[in-house]
Amino acid sequence: MLSSLDIKKTKNKLKICEQVYADSAYANKQNDKKLGKQNNKILHRAYRNTPLTDKQKQDNKQRSSIRYIVERTFGLLKLHHGLTKARYLGIERNKTRAQLIAMSHNLKTGMNIFKQMRSLRDCYAQ
Repeated sequence: MLSSLDIKKTKNKLKICEQVYADSAYANKQNDKKLGKQNNKILHRAYRNTPLTDKQKQDNKQRSSIRYIVERTFGLLKLHHGLTKARYLGIERNKTRAQLIAMSHNLKTGMNIFKQMRSLRDCYAQ
């Protein structure tokens, strides 16, 4: 059993296994330090009198090409499935609801891909 001291210690630690893609609102020195150069894929931000360099613009373009896929999915879930607001009291119930909605979205997307592949196979079958 964890004591409250152990829980506080684990909450303060940030475990990063993969690359983190985020909006420029998250660009700060603290996040840069926690993520390191390898995992930090946060968009660069232009500041007053310091515009972005060509390298930073190129990095932002590459990072945005990955981020838009995820953002589009979140937008669809919010628009069509009501994930804009929490429906239930408690984190666990809302988390379960969001996971079920995401699973149904994945099943629907998978079926659409399967149908497309099947129609392509029927077109080229001889």
